[in-house]
Amino acid sequence: MTVPIMDLDSWTLSQSIVVFSVCALVIAIAGTRITRVVDQLADRTGLGEATAGAVLLGAATSLSGSVLSVTAAYRGHPELAVSNALGGIAVQTFFLAIADMVYRRANLEHAAASVPNMMQNGLLIGLLALLLLAPTLPSLSRLWTEFLVLYGLGVVLMFAG
Repeated sequence: MTVPIMDLDSWTLSQSIVVFSVCALVIAIAGTRITRVVDQLADRTGLGEATAGAVLLGAATSLSGSVLSVTAAYRGHPELAVSNALGGIAVQTFFLAIADMVYRRANLEHAAASVPNMMQNGLLIGLLALLLLAPTLPSLSRLWTEFLVLYGLGVVLMFAG
């Protein structure tokens, strides 16, 4: 009996691990290439590495997590949607700390203190604070107030930097 490839519920654990490993390998290979491409784009366009990294690399690498969070929320699993986003931030921070320890030719702590990175950190702190405060605020979801506040905060901080 053949297993339809898109019927994920019928996959065995070993099949899931193999598919996950292959996808992780593809992401690792593509990630090194996209980093070089974005660095070249930052130099050619004058965007700067911090802005290009946040916008281009951030969008490209966050796409899978964004799809997962939206799908989880749509299917009625809000805890999975939120924990995916927060877990992604935690894992990225962990790998950044490892990169700072291993890669000694550049001081990542110094790069983190640049003005564009500080503005992006401020945006992240504001977005996480709003996310943590949302359950305690009155529900205004019919008006999409939370979305408008998040979007407005993002636009203001993006142009402030």
